[in-house]
Amino acid sequence: FLLFVPSVFGFSAINAASNVFIFSGIALIAYSLLTRYSYSLWRVIPVNAHMSLDVLNGVLLMLSPWIFGYRDLLSSGQEIVHYALALGIYALVAFTRTQPEVATFAAGETGATETASRERRAG
Repeated sequence: FLLFVPSVFGFSAINAASNVFIFSGIALIAYSLLTRYSYSLWRVIPVNAHMSLDVLNGVLLMLSPWIFGYRDLLSSGQEIVHYALALGIYALVAFTRTQPEVATFAAGETGATETASRERRAG
């Protein structure tokens, strides 16, 4: 998605802005392919490191108009796109689970496999 943002939001003629989004998009694809999760090709990077890189990517997107000096070339809507995408990245990181859910049972309850084992023994 990041690769297409400059074209979709009309600032592809601003080379610095386009390059930031292209770099961010390619970096995101690269470190996603290296992250330890089910859709990865090479499981090298821990999920927490991936999320840290996401936050850095968001910081880059949010600050790039000032860092690379193209803020005056953007409309207010195009500037807001930078902030909105960064905030979206932060929200995704905040709500991403880094540990798989573990089934918990109340006192006296058992898991399905344990119940099935008892039924086989009883019957």
